[in-house]
Amino acid sequence: MKVQLLKNYLVRRVFGKVEIDTIIKKLEGKKLKQTEKNYLYRSIRPKLIAASLIEESGILKEISKKKKNENSIIEYNLSLYGYPMFLLKEKKGKKISIEELIAKILLKHSNARYIEAIPVIIVKNKIDKLKILEIAFKHGLKNKIGYLIETAILIRPLPYLKEVLSYLKKNKDEEVSFLVEGEYEFLSKTSPSRIKNWNLLGRFFDEDFISNARLYL
Repeated sequence: MKVQLLKNYLVRRVFGKVEIDTIIKKLEGKKLKQTEKNYLYRSIRPKLIAASLIEESGILKEISKKKKNENSIIEYNLSLYGYPMFLLKEKKGKKISIEELIAKILLKHSNARYIEAIPVIIVKNKIDKLKILEIAFKHGLKNKIGYLIETAILIRPLPYLKEVLSYLKKNKDEEVSFLVEGEYEFLSKTSPSRIKNWNLLGRFFDEDFISNARLYL
């Protein structure tokens, strides 16, 4: 169980491969080399102690509360722009522009449910072309916004956004990034070709976007 936990991609974002291999070796009662002992005492132990202190402090719980509040704002605005999240009770919040909403999702709340909503709200609402381009370049979102605009156009032709799409394609970033966080090796093998063309990784399929859009359009 502990070994499986150490192989989780979140753990690997904190500990390097050598560190994880050293921890597993220690857990299995194997003799460590001197370099591995150095890793254990100089790098691994401090990180584990820090993780324990953070857990005891309740920091994760506190920031999760803030995230819930942010989620309420996002879901309220998605509903305003024609994508109700089927909430148990109606939520109220501050209205933000559709361009700000897209940026907020992509920058801080990029889970699959919200990503799937973006092409639908692009189709159902008029986007400010200059504002969305400004956000794309300012926040390093050219590839993600370009991909989602392209997805919206697959769902329904949007002639006024073709120029924006063309510009984003010509100026896309070369660095590969996740549309939604995941396991790099797995996603690099299984992500659809269209999303890869935008130097993105994620298991988002055109047929799923189109099927989802039928529920709201």
